[in-house]
Amino acid sequence: MDNRRQQLLVNPIQQRRFVMGAVLTGIILINLTVILTVVFNPLLLEAVEINHLMFLAGIEIVTVFGIAYFSLILSHKIAGPAYALARDLKRLADGDLTVEIRLREGDFNMEAAEALNFTAEILRTRMKAIQAELAKLEARRNIDEDTRHTVERLLHDVAYFKTEPDVKSDPHSNKIFITTGPQSGELLKDA
Repeated sequence: MDNRRQQLLVNPIQQRRFVMGAVLTGIILINLTVILTVVFNPLLLEAVEINHLMFLAGIEIVTVFGIAYFSLILSHKIAGPAYALARDLKRLADGDLTVEIRLREGDFNMEAAEALNFTAEILRTRMKAIQAELAKLEARRNIDEDTRHTVERLLHDVAYFKTEPDVKSDPHSNKIFITTGPQSGELLKDA
């Protein structure tokens, strides 16, 4: 599965702030270095020709663009996982217990993704057990009407939770594919 980023800016506001902060910090540090060098060595200013100043300005411009580029790459390693975590937490809140977040190697928030996956797995396992027990209760013939209504209401309530990924068969082959979640498009099994 291709796991490359498809968008330049995943979270534009956060990423622009990050890049601008890095660029401004770089500009300030470069200029502060030049100013302090001149202050502590005033004879250097008299010896500097316009060509040297133009060279220094060129180096500063290249450095600023380099800082912008690398901070944008770094912002992807922060904003991308934050976006994925927020998206999958919303899916979890919507009752989709099949959530499994996959981050790229080197991304930030790996621990949070692992914790989310572990939590979703526990919830999925527990919900399946609850659904199975409720199904057993519903199948019983010797329960009173109030209990039967309670079981039916509970079965309706737990039906909100999705515990299995959606699958779809390919009519032109004997293959079944996962259609939702991080494994979307992966072969589940040959039918």
